[in-house]
Amino acid sequence: MQPIMPGQGRVPYTPLPRKEPAYSGAIVVARDEAVVEEKPYGTSLKLLCDETVGDDTFTLAERIYEPGREPLEVRKRDSEAVHVLQGRGLYEAWPENVPADQPITAPLQPGMEIITGQFVRHRIRVTGGAPLVAVVTECHLDFPAYPHNYPAVFEPGRGTDIHQHDNRVEGFYVVKGPGAVVIADPDNTTTRELLVPERGAAYQPMYVYHRQFNPEPDGPPCYWIHSMVVYTHRGSRMPQIHIRQHELDGMTPRWEAASGL
Repeated sequence: MQPIMPGQGRVPYTPLPRKEPAYSGAIVVARDEAVVEEKPYGTSLKLLCDETVGDDTFTLAERIYEPGREPLEVRKRDSEAVHVLQGRGLYEAWPENVPADQPITAPLQPGMEIITGQFVRHRIRVTGGAPLVAVVTECHLDFPAYPHNYPAVFEPGRGTDIHQHDNRVEGFYVVKGPGAVVIADPDNTTTRELLVPERGAAYQPMYVYHRQFNPEPDGPPCYWIHSMVVYTHRGSRMPQIHIRQHELDGMTPRWEAASGL
């Protein structure tokens, strides 16, 4: 059966089976515990991946693109979501039927969010004199699985309600400020609170109760990137490329949880 690719058709929503156990590896991974890989563009620090949390379906990494490197054109099976934190650059892509000399382009600056679907040829070029730093989520499964990131700000003592998902895994990357998560055990019988250090990440598996919050009653906001890999798309088409510019500081206001937590 020919698979449906991004932009080609509609996919029904189907909950995925629960893994047994729901998770078995680490939940919080500090930046100094990341798997460091040197790349032609610079450095990749893999925070949430098979090696650290035991989930081989996605990777959440901090990428550092160095200026002066020759940009590589990439066309790969993994889809990816890039959220720029620092630096300046240029994104170029060649979806199907786009002329070779007229790529889709977007400026890369703090707050820029770009999702690139499977097998879309693209590249990232650093245009400033400083490194370009981004949080990147890669999905290692075929469409309709796809990744995305979005930023949020939690004021002191605020956070999400406790919840779980039947069609996605999530990562909680703390850019700045105090961050914490509540995570249940794999059987959802007890919970524990874990602090997430700056530029570290927390893993939130499917079918496991969790919440993210700012643990300080007073103090600075928690600025974080919510990384998500959705395994079953809810009916609509996923474009080959999705571009969104958030606030220029990269942050967006937090949303209101129903309980006010």
